[in-house]
Amino acid sequence: MKIRHIVLALSALLAIAFMQPLVTFLGGLTVLLGVGAWIYRDLSPASQDAVERRLLGWLRRARPESSTAARSGPLSLERSIAPELSEPDALFEPPRRARGKLPVRRAATASEPPASSSLQDSEGLK
Repeated sequence: MKIRHIVLALSALLAIAFMQPLVTFLGGLTVLLGVGAWIYRDLSPASQDAVERRLLGWLRRARPESSTAARSGPLSLERSIAPELSEPDALFEPPRRARGKLPVRRAATASEPPASSSLQDSEGLK
């Protein structure tokens, strides 16, 4: 047996052993993220801001301290921005999307034939 055959057989065994748990994990993670997005969408704007601030705090704590020290160089973006705009809340307020209403069907006028009449006409010609 060649080494290529052994590697191919081992990769097939590993795919059989680990693919189903990986797909199950990714599917479950997708469901959790979808439900979280759905819940987040239904929150009030004040609650959404609170969630965003909490996530931003977690991300800032997770960032290593060395990366913040590297950003404080002379070419830093923070130094080029005016001092009153350096706070994250002062930059801009992202637009909130409201839950849209379903489109209203407009009534067919006399000049427009109903959609079902063209179907009936084509059946009558047979």
